Amino acid sequence: MTQVVTKQFDGTRKSIFTINFKIAATTAETFTIVPANLNNSKGFATGATANSGDVCTNLTINKLWWSVNNTAVTKPLLVEWKATSNSQAITCNYADSKDFSAIGGLTNPLTPGTGGATGGLDIKFLSVTNDDTATLVLELLKIYTTY
Repeated sequence: MTQVVTKQFDGTRKSIFTINFKIAATTAETFTIVPANLNNSKGFATGATANSGDVCTNLTINKLWWSVNNTAVTKPLLVEWKATSNSQAITCNYADSKDFSAIGGLTNPLTPGTGGATGGLDIKFLSVTNDDTATLVLELLKIYTTY
């Protein structure tokens, strides 16, 4: 498996990731996006200062683009809300895009801290056929909690 993840942008309100998978050893692959690992400064525009106790605890999917080249369409690319038992956000097959910005993004139905929910995302490419590929571009909105 080849997995290339690039954080294209990590600002005060949003993050943009590109994720590329290529199956090379008949093993499905997962990448996890953890809110606490992102830039956690809301910035001066909102009245907060850097490291003022504002912590990114949850993510909202604003937009996504994907291209999946899988031998078996029953082995798609999944975007899931991270928890003890993950909750599916969206299934990606073939090539398409979704823009949820008109409704404020696709929000996480799980409350961080309950049921093992982390506020993060698991990106899973379920294919196990050599040379299958998947590319995903995610634009995420950050949700902050002040402690």
